[in-house]
Amino acid sequence: MPLFKRKPFSLVDPPENLDPDEQVFQVRFTKEIFIDYQEYLNRLNIYRQRVWTCKVTGKTNLTYEEALVSEQRAIEKVQEFPQELMVPVLQMIQYSTLNLNDLVNTIYKKLQEHFLEGAELYGRKDESVCACKILKVIEEEGSNVRYEVGWFNTNKTITGTSILGADALIRKKPPFSRSVIKSFIRESTSQSAPWVVHEKLARKHGISTEPGEEVKHKLTILNGCVHTKKENITCNGKRKALDVDKEKNRKKRQKVENENFDLLESTKKKSKKDEEKPKVAPIKYPIDDLLVQPGKDDPVFADRPSPSTDFSVPLECVGDLLMVWDFCSSFGRLLNLWPFSLENFEKAICHKNSNCSLIVEVHSTILGLLIRDEGSYFEIMQKKNRKPKITLIKWTEYLCDFIEMEST
Repeated sequence: MPLFKRKPFSLVDPPENLDPDEQVFQVRFTKEIFIDYQEYLNRLNIYRQRVWTCKVTGKTNLTYEEALVSEQRAIEKVQEFPQELMVPVLQMIQYSTLNLNDLVNTIYKKLQEHFLEGAELYGRKDESVCACKILKVIEEEGSNVRYEVGWFNTNKTITGTSILGADALIRKKPPFSRSVIKSFIRESTSQSAPWVVHEKLARKHGISTEPGEEVKHKLTILNGCVHTKKENITCNGKRKALDVDKEKNRKKRQKVENENFDLLESTKKKSKKDEEKPKVAPIKYPIDDLLVQPGKDDPVFADRPSPSTDFSVPLECVGDLLMVWDFCSSFGRLLNLWPFSLENFEKAICHKNSNCSLIVEVHSTILGLLIRDEGSYFEIMQKKNRKPKITLIKWTEYLCDFIEMEST
């Protein structure tokens, strides 16, 4: 479960006595159900903020969904952790008082320097190198350590055992890194300082849930939780550290109480002012767009400007002018027309002295398209024995043929 500002976060319980036909709002990635749309939006807004932390990897500044994906990927990596190393690593983690980085380095170093029970590696046997597995670690006097290994055959079953020294064993490349160990520690523990392995996981692998003698004097159990003991150290006749902590806690509580009192007073004043104001029924979303009131940060809408009447063509023809110009602009590439402005098009239509090249080009392009379509207009062209090429001199004849066709 992702952490909210590095602290555990609880999901909303499903509403009670929910009508099967009642409309609800569900968060996709948490499956939380809300009846009130505003509460749903508020919760969704929290999930979208970059204040979440991946519990397994410790990555920060994530959204809830990003932290959830990060946890899932990290858990998949943790599940690839070698099973033969699970027990010894959990034993090193259980009730350790080291910080996370020191604990990771300690485990990594020990795995590199020592062979652990259950590790699969290679050993020298009869002047050859064979795959084997450490069955037992035999500690002898001094720092001398020997290992009982079982030899694998091709089916990876143990066919025999031998006692070897560390110099006769060849380590495989470690299948994990420090980041994997760090993720494994986060995933397998329920608390830190000291680190405590999950109870179910500890029982599954036979890890003791009671502190050992070597760390028992450093720990204390309060309300079922394991804590490190605080030493009462005196320095130059000053008060003990425990008394100093109590004094700090007392001041903190006093400060919080004062802040709560001020907040309560301000809330009372605000509530009195709110009572004097007329109550407005809260808006229940979703609603129609036209009913949404502008917010404080929304721009002020100006009055609708009056429509323009500055056209050279009659006002009743303005709609047709805009429609034709928009058609030519939208399909100009398909019609092989060069882009032109509305102002130029309007001036070309109003030009009366001679043939305007823009008008000729537009008509020629559209009429040529009708000819290539080989439809009704093409049949009329064949009856009148007209050439398919439209020229600047005879383009009006082609236009007249089209008008006659439409009028019949």
